[in-house]
Formats: sequence, structure tokens, C-alpha cells
Amino acid sequence: MPFENKKQLFIILGALALGLVAVFLASNYVQTAINNKTQALAEQYASKEKEMVSAIQQQDQQQMAQLAQEMQREKSQEEQQLKTQIAALKISEQQISKMRPQTQVSVKKEAHKPSLALRTPVGMRAVTVKIDSLAAVGGMINPGDFVDVIGEMSVPSQYANKQTVTAMVFQDLQVLAVNTNEEDLGDYDKQQAANSLKITFAVSPQEAGLLEFADKNGKLDLALRSPDDMEHRMVKADTWKTLADYVLKNQGLDLENPDEVPTAKPEESKPMIQIFRGGREL
Repeated sequence: MPFENKKQLFIILGALALGLVAVFLASNYVQTAINNKTQALAEQYASKEKEMVSAIQQQDQQQMAQLAQEMQREKSQEEQQLKTQIAALKISEQQISKMRPQTQVSVKKEAHKPSLALRTPVGMRAVTVKIDSLAAVGGMINPGDFVDVIGEMSVPSQYANKQTVTAMVFQDLQVLAVNTNEEDLGDYDKQQAANSLKITFAVSPQEAGLLEFADKNGKLDLALRSPDDMEHRMVKADTWKTLADYVLKNQGLDLENPDEVPTAKPEESKPMIQIFRGGREL
């Protein structure tokens, strides 16, 4: 009886051992199968990825090639149009040079110098007068500035042969040019060293004649204006009387007016003596 129990025990232990071996072998088989399947899927995914990348690269290369061909075609067309335009321009230049060679040379010589007529505002006239450098704001004046013109003139007077009158004859005149300079900033050192400057103004047709008349019959001075000041003011003519009135009003000093004719004093009445001879008054 004990022997049979031992035998059964060995059988049970053997069965357990075989079961464990079977479980171990089955587990190894399953793990191996999983690894093989995973590797196969990874290789398959890598292969598909390479195929997709290759297809995308091939598509991009085709698009780049098409774009390069399109750009080359457009470049060729532009070059052809440019050649055609250059050829037409050369033909036009040859025709112009045959028809008006002197005019062409003149235009080339003066191309660098702007036209004063084009810089003159519409409806205005360009008039040039010679003004002393000191009277032209000390020579510190530029094309494009705006100035008032003060005239110092000798006019007929009922009390004397001539009377000196200083008046602001024009306001807010535009300077078109200083000498031959039409657009650059002036060389102040040279302008101050010069005895006089040729100033060209933009004036209305009526002002053109008046400016010439004032220049011929007196001396002109310029007063520089701020570019933001466009107001015109009524200004009295300056004489000894206006100066004396101004000084009296603002300084309280009574200046003698040399232009004022003194009032004649009334003659004193003298006693009259009548002389008679022979009944008649002598």
C-alpha cells in the first residue's frame, strides 16, 4: 500500500513537471510568434513609408521641373520682348538724329538743368531784379522761400522837391531762383560775399509791372517770412511822420518832423498914423 502511494505521487509530480514544461514551451512559442509578427509589421510599415517618401519626392521633382520650365519660358519671352523694344528704340533714335541732330544735342546739354518755366506756378510770371546782398536778408535766401518786398522810393511832395517813402509794396512773394540756382540750398558764404544777387520772383501779371517800376524808381529790400505765415496785413507807408507818431506812442518821445511845414505866425498889428496935407491923405 505505501509503495502504490509513492508510485502515484511520482506520477503526479511527473505530470506536474510535464505540464510546467508544456506551459514554458507554449509561452516561448507565443512570445516568438509575437516578436516575429511585430518585426514583420515594422518591416512592412518601413517599406510602405519608403514608398510614400519616394512617391512624394518624385512628385515634388516633377513639380519643380515644371516650374523651372515655366520660369525659363517666361524669361525667354521677356528677353525677346526686351530685344524687340531695344531694336525699336535704336531705330527711333536713328530717325530722330537724322531729322533734328542740333535739337538732340541741345537737349542733352540742358537735361541736367530744370526748366524755370515748369517751376513757375500757373497764372504767375517770373521776374528777376537785382538786389543788394545785404538787402536780400544778408544773402541768406534760398529758392522756395517766401518774402515781403519793401521799397524805399523818392516821390514828389508838395512841400519839397522829393519825399522819401518806405513802404511794403508786396507781400508773400515766392522766390523761384537766386542767381541761376533754382532748387538747391544757397551757398551763404558766396551770396554774402557778392555785392548783389539776381532774385527771380513769381508774381501776377500786374505785380510784374509794379515790381519793375518800384525797382527802377527806388531801392528794394527783402523781409523773409516763415513758411507757415501766409497772412497779408495792411501796413502803412513809413515816413518821418509815421516814425514820429510810432516813437511818440511807444516811447513817449516827440521827434521833430522835417517834412512838416511850420505854421506861419500871425503878424502883429501895428498902430496906424495917417498924415494929411492940404486936406488930402498922403
